[in-house]
Parts: sequence; structure tokens; C-alpha cells
Amino acid sequence: MAVNTTSAAVPSGRSMLQSAGMRTLRAAGVVGGFAQSLTGATGSLLAFEVTGSQAAAGLPMTATVAGAGAAAALSSRLVASYGRRRALSSGAGVAVFGSVLVGLAALTSSLALVLAGCALLGAGTAMVMLCRYAAAELVPEALRPRAMASVLGATTIGAVAGPNLLAPMGAAAAGLGLPELSGPFGFGALAFGCTAALLFAGLGDDRPGPEAVPASGGEGASALPGLLVLSVSNLVMIGVMTMAPVHMEHRHGGGLAVIGLVISIHVAGMFAPSTLSGRLVQRFGPSPMAMVAGVSMCAACALAAAGAASPWTLGVAMAALGVSWNLALVAGSAMLTAAAPRRARLKREGLGEVGMSIAAATAGLACGPLAAQGGYALVAIVGAAAAVLIPATIALRP
Repeated sequence: MAVNTTSAAVPSGRSMLQSAGMRTLRAAGVVGGFAQSLTGATGSLLAFEVTGSQAAAGLPMTATVAGAGAAAALSSRLVASYGRRRALSSGAGVAVFGSVLVGLAALTSSLALVLAGCALLGAGTAMVMLCRYAAAELVPEALRPRAMASVLGATTIGAVAGPNLLAPMGAAAAGLGLPELSGPFGFGALAFGCTAALLFAGLGDDRPGPEAVPASGGEGASALPGLLVLSVSNLVMIGVMTMAPVHMEHRHGGGLAVIGLVISIHVAGMFAPSTLSGRLVQRFGPSPMAMVAGVSMCAACALAAAGAASPWTLGVAMAALGVSWNLALVAGSAMLTAAAPRRARLKREGLGEVGMSIAAATAGLACGPLAAQGGYALVAIVGAAAAVLIPATIALRP
């Protein structure tokens, strides 16, 4: 019997957004987001403690995003051969070892171990971000922005909780006679382990057969603007965010509790508006929303530069920066994967994550020396100038 797809589209779409696979991905976003934000917020502090240099503080982020880029590039191949379940759970498993390695680095005061561990932690970062594409594959194309936003929104819970627990986890490590900064990485290892178990147990066996991966490929012209939006927004966000904890500790003498609060505000901005971002992108289209994101990101960086002397103004700027990045992420992801068969989508997903990682690595390398030369305000001003590229490029697009 024929099915009236027009009348059934809305309830069917809502049902798909509440499927078992979607619930698993949202749960993995919560736990994985906790592990990612907890370990990410501590890396720059540990490098600064080990070396005493602001210029070195950006290196852990550089190592993390380089590892994330390599993991993302490998993931698209793994998904094509073994499915999302195995690829994503493997990324979380690698991050467990990365967390343990950085925890050992805190014991030995070894920058080399910090960077090696952070590179492995990049696999966890890639896993958390690639979950949005796994969600997009579970629904029709019209619902992809909302599906991706749903998983990103769930990530908010863990991602905001992580930095706020820096102080108690540091205290727990100190109570055991361990370095304070080893605590967050110990808990990060446990959280990444739980994420791997969730993904492996909760996702179906989606290994593709020959017919499930169409031979048609090609990235298509629509992929390029999406790649630019994702890359530039990540460049700006990583550069301005990475030096914020070091700036607060160096300039304001803020402890882990204050630093954790500001970073949590920023992370909340990165993920909490995801549902709204998804609806806006679905309603108005990804290109207009990407332009809005670029303009608001520029304004957030300008506020960070003007308010660098106040931790509270900086907190507002960090929140605005996170919200802007979230809108850019949803819009850019939708642009990148629009109207593409599965094989082409997998290539674009890998390309997008590699682009984001290269941009973030560049930001991580540059933000430390920039801060050393001109202070945190210079980092924020350069970020504002880069953010202008997003609306300018889209506006000039034929």
C-alpha cells in the first residue's frame, strides 16, 4: 500500500530525531563533551606550569588539533570500511591513552609527554565532533541541521560541567599526593572510556555493503564555502579561547575556580544554542546564518580586546564567541554536506575536520607568540580581523 509521505513527514521526522541511535549519540556527546572540555581546559595550564612560558602555553592545543585532524582524516576511511560504530568508539579509546599519558607528564614535568598525550587526545576531540555527522546520517537531508544540532546541544551538559570541576578534581589528586593538574586527566581517561563503551554498545552495526556506498564522488562547489566557514570560525575561536586561561592567571591571578567558570561560560555558548542554531539554519538557510555568525564573532573578539582587563567582561566576550562559533559550526556543516551521496559526504566530513584542525593548529601556534608580543588584546584583535573573512567571502560569492 502506498504511503502518503507528505502528511507523514513531520511525525516521521520527529520520530527519527528520537531514535535509539540518536539517543546513543546524545549520551556520548554528554560524556565525551565532559572529557574533551576537562582535558582541553587543563592542557595549556600544564604546559605553562612545566615551562613557565606563555609562548609554550598554546602548544598543547596545537598538538590536540593536529591529532584531531589526523584522526578525522583516518575516520572517513574507517567509516567507509567498518562503519560509524567502530570508528567513533576507537577514537574515544585512543583518547583514554592520551589522558593517561598527559597525567604521567604532570608527574614528570615533561613537555614532550604533554604534547604526545595531547596529540592522542585529539582522537577524542575528533570523535565528539564527528558524532554530529553520524546523527545527520540517521535522518533525511531536510532534518540534518536539527539532527546535528541535537547532538551538539547534548554535548553542552558535559562540556560545561568539565571546566567547573577543575578545582575539585585537582584537589582530589593533591589529596592522593599527586600533582594538582594530573587530576583532570585521570577523570578524563575514565570519561573517554565510558564514551567508547556507550558508542560501541549503543550504535547499530552499520558496516556498509557495496551498495551502501555509492561510487559517485567529487566534493562539489558547495563544499568550499562550508570548508571556509568551519576553518575560519575554528581559527578565531581556538586562538582567542586558548590564551584566556593563561591571561586570567597571569594578569588577574585567577585560581582554577575562576578560570573554570569563565571557560564553562564559553563552552556553554559553544554548545547550548545548538537547537536554536539548527532551527535558524533550517529556516533561513546556511549561507545567511554563516554571515551572521561571522559578524557576531568579529564583535565578540572586539569585546574581548576591549575588556581584557576585566575577567567578567572577558567572560561575556567568551560567551558571545562561543555562541557565534556554534552558529558557524551548524551552518558550515550543513553547507559542507548538502546534496551529496554517502561517499562524497564522508570525504567532505574528513575534509571539514582536517580544515578545522589545520586552522586550530595555526591558531595554537600563533596565539602564544602574539600574546607574548602584544598581550591578550592583540590576540583578540587579530581574531576579529580573521572573522571578517566569513561574511566577506560569502557576500562576494557568485
